[in-house]
Amino acid sequence: MIILLNIGRFLMVVWVVFSLILIFFPSFLHRPPDQIGGAIQFGIAYSIGWCPDRALGLVRRRKAAAAGAAAES
Repeated sequence: MIILLNIGRFLMVVWVVFSLILIFFPSFLHRPPDQIGGAIQFGIAYSIGWCPDRALGLVRRRKAAAAGAAAES
């Protein structure tokens, strides 16, 4: 699970870097400037990476709270 999450994070970073290149250095990719497309891709890549990360954090906090409650009783 952790390996899959780290692979997903890595792919998100690659996609974010690609979108930033589209915005700031499109000639590096031999493409015409596409700032709107790059901004849309940046938003999508960031949200796709951010949402599962927050959801996993919520699950871990709940497990930790349940384990703490079980240890107290």
